[in-house]
Amino acid sequence: MNSFFTNLLAVCGIEYLIIDENFKILEMSLGLNHFADILNEVKLGQDVRIVFPELEGLEDIFDAILQGEQDNFELKGIMRSQDMASPLYIDIRITNNLQEDHSRNRLTIVVEDATERMVLEQSLFQGANEANLLLRNLKASKQYIDQIVTSMADALLVTTLSGEIKKMNYAAQILLQYNEIELIGQPIAKVIGEANKYPLIIDDIDISHSQDINFLVKEVETVCYTKSGKTIPIAFSSSIVKTEIEHFQGYVYILRDMTERKQAELAKQEFLAMISHEVRTPIASVIGMAGLLQYTELTAEQQDFVETIYTSGNSLLKIINDFLDFSKIQSGNLELEEEPFALRNCIHETLYLLAPTAREKGLKLTFLDSPQLPTTIVGDITRLRQVLINLISNAIKFTETGSIEVSVIIRKNSDINHSAANPDEIQFSIKDTGIGIPRDRLERLFKAFSQVNSSITRQYGGTGLGLAICKQLCELMGGRIWVETELNAGSTFYFTIAASVIPEESAGASVVFSQQEIPKAIESPKVEQLAFRSQELLSVPPSPDLYKLRILLTEDNLVNQKIALKQLKSLGYSADIANNGKEALQLLEKIPYDLILMDCQMPMLDGLETTKQIHRWPESSFASGRRPVVIAMTANAMKQDKQMCLDAGMDDYLSKPVMKENLAATLEYWGNVIFKAKETATTEQTVSTTDVGSVELPIDWERLHQLSENNLEFELELLQIFVEDIQPRLEAIKIAIADCNFDQLALQVHQIKGSSANIGVTTMHLAAEKLEQLAINQERRGTINLIVELENFIKRIQEFLIMSK
Repeated sequence: MNSFFTNLLAVCGIEYLIIDENFKILEMSLGLNHFADILNEVKLGQDVRIVFPELEGLEDIFDAILQGEQDNFELKGIMRSQDMASPLYIDIRITNNLQEDHSRNRLTIVVEDATERMVLEQSLFQGANEANLLLRNLKASKQYIDQIVTSMADALLVTTLSGEIKKMNYAAQILLQYNEIELIGQPIAKVIGEANKYPLIIDDIDISHSQDINFLVKEVETVCYTKSGKTIPIAFSSSIVKTEIEHFQGYVYILRDMTERKQAELAKQEFLAMISHEVRTPIASVIGMAGLLQYTELTAEQQDFVETIYTSGNSLLKIINDFLDFSKIQSGNLELEEEPFALRNCIHETLYLLAPTAREKGLKLTFLDSPQLPTTIVGDITRLRQVLINLISNAIKFTETGSIEVSVIIRKNSDINHSAANPDEIQFSIKDTGIGIPRDRLERLFKAFSQVNSSITRQYGGTGLGLAICKQLCELMGGRIWVETELNAGSTFYFTIAASVIPEESAGASVVFSQQEIPKAIESPKVEQLAFRSQELLSVPPSPDLYKLRILLTEDNLVNQKIALKQLKSLGYSADIANNGKEALQLLEKIPYDLILMDCQMPMLDGLETTKQIHRWPESSFASGRRPVVIAMTANAMKQDKQMCLDAGMDDYLSKPVMKENLAATLEYWGNVIFKAKETATTEQTVSTTDVGSVELPIDWERLHQLSENNLEFELELLQIFVEDIQPRLEAIKIAIADCNFDQLALQVHQIKGSSANIGVTTMHLAAEKLEQLAINQERRGTINLIVELENFIKRIQEFLIMSK
């Protein structure tokens, strides 16, 4: 073959050889050896089938091509090298002699390097197989995920980044009563009103660096709206799905129907309230009777028996209270108060309470005061005192000799979750010289129903709930609790709370402090001598007629009646008895009672409904001409029970078993309030002058004179119209309070506030303003006193008008 064409074919990766009818090689190109089965073994005159064994068995095809019956024949993709790093594939084409002499009985075999094509084909084939496998996996994965989503008990909604629903599972359709077509494209706010209050910002997030970021809104309790208009309580969590493909970006919402949980919580609360009442009632009777027996003439042995009963009853009551507290915390029903209180007083009251126990063991109980200690903070004094009592009681319990030292420091709050509302962190420490705690037992210390070891349980007793409750209370108050300890050397318990400190210049307006100077260190014998009272008790002087109070005890339990009457008698009071609310209402029409001690759970008419009836009555219906003070006295100890009493219109609350000291303090306070009101009314009745300028009324006379242009007749007419307008509003206010209708209360009080300001009844305007604020905050406590204040103002104006005729 022409050398030019030979070289050209070689450049294209093509070699050739020419054979005769006997398969002998007559001519070949130089590069053919590279393609042979045996390298460098191709020789002229050699049988081609030796170096190209693939041609073995193709003799009939060779003859057909020589006879012109067939043009050519191809063998494709023959592997010559199995080395995967440098494979070699060839194609063999057999055809008639291509030379110009057209010699017969000769065949041309063209061998072409097919490696590139074969590798590409194999890659394509492998890619197709992988793609097919991936497709099958994707279909299986989608089916798997769809089955999971479909089988989910919780509802699932998927939205776009702009909040339009684009996918929902079957549980969501059942919950919301919509089918998927009806909600596709609708905003998520159509079914979850609170959804937009928890936005997930993703615009400025770099996807490539956000793999470790959890774009998740934790479970939020709210309500959802169904197609039928029904509102269902739910808890939902949401997260962001963001990929490089915009179509696959959006939000995922998981909704959990909370109806059954809410019903279970309600049932649990009702059960706890029932247990609280049913268990505490007999315990209150036992403690009450034992307390009364202590003040009778007993032998030494009998006194020991009674003290054992009394102590055991109180221990059992503490255990029940621990269980109730723990249950409330676990169910999330414990609400903290946010009220200003004197921090030092809180600490001193706690030490005063525990000082006798410390003295009995010969322990030194010390409070290290500091000038930097804030005077007044905002928080829950009851729960703070509970933590202090628990920790100091434990310190006393586990310390046989030595001392217990209490100290407090304050610093700025570093927790960003609390720093806005409560910028300060207060740290308390209780250090003892007791038995200490083994290091390997510390992890059990703050766990519920757990004690350091069984020997302590046997020696010291307890439920193992105290420190668990302290831990949860500290966390609820925005702090934490921990301990540093050394075995047989003592322990120091630390806890913190988040609070806001009230500056001293404003604190003095709301908190009354003891006038005595508080020493730097207070030891247990001295602490016992410190007396602390509430702001109200300090601000109202005791009345000499305190024990002339007419008291009605409304109680259906005979044992409780005996205990209460005996306690009242020992305090210098007497009382009549009503066995239920219906009897109490009948007696109130006949006898001028000043104060009612009201049980809540009674037959025929319970204490709550009786109190509401009392508030609905006009004051003229009472034999005394005024509404009596109502104090709840019940074995229900849950916080919601106390709130129910206050919401019903009761003025105060005592939890059974009622301690004699608590009863005495409550009666002293309300007795002073009642007798002060009576003295004011008596003083007003003795006023006989009719000189407008000299009568002391809660009126800005200068303002009224300017308004009337010194027209006395017009002033009297204006005051008469004012009284006639206010009286029905006051009755409407009483009904609104009894029905907890705060909107109506706010409306009526606002009218009174405006009218009193217009004619210059300044003090009445201020009282109405306070009452309006309570209505806005939906608080019932304190409303009764303000209404009495308003009624007294109106009575004084009425009396003035009568005397002016």
